[in-house]
Amino acid sequence: MGCAATATAYRRGMPTYTATRPLDGDADEYFDYVSDPENLPAYFPRVTAAHELPDGKVETTAHVDADRDGSDETVTSEAAFDVDRAAREVRWSAPGPHDYHGSLRLTDDGVELSIHTTHEFDGMQQALDGSLAKIAENLRAQA
Repeated sequence: MGCAATATAYRRGMPTYTATRPLDGDADEYFDYVSDPENLPAYFPRVTAAHELPDGKVETTAHVDADRDGSDETVTSEAAFDVDRAAREVRWSAPGPHDYHGSLRLTDDGVELSIHTTHEFDGMQQALDGSLAKIAENLRAQA
């Protein structure tokens, strides 16, 4: 299965990265999997932990180059994580210097993953494509 990918501008030069993939398997199982924040580390390789907090936000720990100095650091932060079952969409956002937010939604044709941020990041497009492939692989392994 191939992925379609694009990077476009979002709000005054903010890069938007988008990856799409045909939906492999049952749409309800797929949505249940991606809407559980505990599964984030299984398909976002830089995320090492994710836990839902009592207020509905999600605490994530990731190994990333947050300060853009060329070296990865371990960063823990809170993010909004909104699940809209009717729209079959999960949206998240993390306030901070990169205004990082994104969504994963099921469409009639498959699944679409988008990330918006204030800076371009090398490898972001490949990471999104890899995440969609990893979700499909994980669900096949569970079947």
